[in-house]
Amino acid sequence: MNAHRCLNTGMTSIEIARGDLARIHDGRGALLRVQYGGVWVTQSGSTADVLLDAGASLRIDRDGLTLLSTYGGAPLALVTLAPPFPVTPSLAERFFGLLVGPHRMPLRPSISGI
Repeated sequence: MNAHRCLNTGMTSIEIARGDLARIHDGRGALLRVQYGGVWVTQSGSTADVLLDAGASLRIDRDGLTLLSTYGGAPLALVTLAPPFPVTPSLAERFFGLLVGPHRMPLRPSISGI
């Protein structure tokens, strides 16, 4: 997995080879767009995985860990990650935030690979 960040736009390119995983930590609000290949997306706390083909996009709707891996026959997938914008927290998240402190969005999701 290789990740490259463009300082002018804040966009991040992520190359994922077959058999590798990319990890996005606390990426709520970030927009994933598949440029090449197919990507399998799993979000922490979600019961549904999402398969995205080239040209498809998905806005990450929760914090926690989001895993990206390739699927299909392509040996490589290329994904761009646009910076997050604030997503309105759910009623439960706002209530929990009142109990433990203010809810803050991370400035950028962190990306790591294996």
